[in-house]
Amino acid sequence: MVPGIGSFREKFKDYTDYYTIIGGTACDILLSEADLPFRATKDIDMILIMEDNFPEFASIFWEYIKEGSYKCGW
Repeated sequence: MVPGIGSFREKFKDYTDYYTIIGGTACDILLSEADLPFRATKDIDMILIMEDNFPEFASIFWEYIKEGSYKCGW
């Protein structure tokens, strides 16, 4: 399992219309549900979806980043 995915799910449970998880994390989630092995990644790749209440989501998103001391991997 991808580190942090549990806390991510909890923090954003009310905002599922504002993001889509992609890449290795998405594969890990889907294959785990099918009880198939997969090499988990260390990050959560996602696409953010800007809708009417996006500023509210963005505020929660940045709060999560600060709480976890996440940094850009570039």
